[in-house]
Amino acid sequence: MRIFQTAALIFGCLLAAPSFAQDEDSIFRDYKHLRSVLDKNMMQRNMVDVMRAFGASDEMTPEQLTALEKRVRGIFSRDFTNVDVLRSDDMGNGWKQELYAYWNGASYIYAYVLMHDQGDRVNAIHFKFNTAFAALNENF
Repeated sequence: MRIFQTAALIFGCLLAAPSFAQDEDSIFRDYKHLRSVLDKNMMQRNMVDVMRAFGASDEMTPEQLTALEKRVRGIFSRDFTNVDVLRSDDMGNGWKQELYAYWNGASYIYAYVLMHDQGDRVNAIHFKFNTAFAALNENF
């Protein structure tokens, strides 16, 4: 029951935070750079860093971001050791959306990114994470 309550709290924080990226923090050299930043921070449960890197922190205070990371670390006591791309949709003209799973044993967290590859850079346009697969899978 505690995990469900904590997951609901995280989901509530994510709904309150805008997920459209409009600043330089959400720009990456290429897809490989985007994935390295995303995977490193998600696997190490560095939610403050991932939210900032993907432009999803602009309306959350530093205290709210720190509290969010603390809640994630409370649910997941160890760093994640595995990552897979669960879904990938190439929408054409450089637009792509992907759903990722990060896990350890039976503990899973999911991330979603809508990106636009402009040739000289990749912009992360929309970013979300959640402990509920269905909440992010419905983007496809």
